[in-house]
Amino acid sequence: MKIFSLITLFTFFSFFSKAQNTDNCTRELSGKITNYVTSETIAEVTVKLFIQGETEPLKSILAGEDATYSFILDCNKRYVLEAGKENFTINRKIIYPSSKTAKKELDLSLFPVSEFIERDTNKLIDVGHIGFESDGDKITPLMEEKLKKVAIVMAKYPNIRVSVDVHTDSKGEPAYSMTISKERADTVVSYLVNEGIDPERLEAYGYGDTQLINHCAKDVACSELEHKENRRIDFVVLEY
Repeated sequence: MKIFSLITLFTFFSFFSKAQNTDNCTRELSGKITNYVTSETIAEVTVKLFIQGETEPLKSILAGEDATYSFILDCNKRYVLEAGKENFTINRKIIYPSSKTAKKELDLSLFPVSEFIERDTNKLIDVGHIGFESDGDKITPLMEEKLKKVAIVMAKYPNIRVSVDVHTDSKGEPAYSMTISKERADTVVSYLVNEGIDPERLEAYGYGDTQLINHCAKDVACSELEHKENRRIDFVVLEY
């Protein structure tokens, strides 16, 4: 009977001790922030720690010149780690602290996203290639995705004005190309205005096939892909 009592008592204290250790379990989470493309470290990145399921961050720090971060985590909770910086994508990771390891290291990579590019002597909003289909005047879902980026950039920089320059390939008659390119420019401007951009900040120009960027002039044999290069929309920054 005494042996049974001693075993029971030992089991109780052992369980209590383990529970107490679990309740007080904390682990360090640390790492550095790098550029996904170049693998170089990125300084001054905002790193936020959330309790999983909550929208307000538990803690927020600014990674310094060494691009490192560090948080102390409770083993009994689940977290979301978020790192982000202007002109980079946001990286989020779900974190499950482990009581088996004293420290967890997790590096985060951010993909660079440019807002502007330089071409010749002009500054343009960078959306990659965007253009209407041949003889088309409808904004496609892919175009819409890129036009939303233009609206976001213009909203972010309320002092810039933009010229919407639409170009065509050389397959149509010059007069027709000039007319449809201007109509397309007006369509793009209307879309951006509907996205909340002040029309006073936008200008619309149609250049037809007068500014080709490759050798595909009238009556020159070219592939459809080569013609597509000339069907483009440029968002030229007039004032910055």
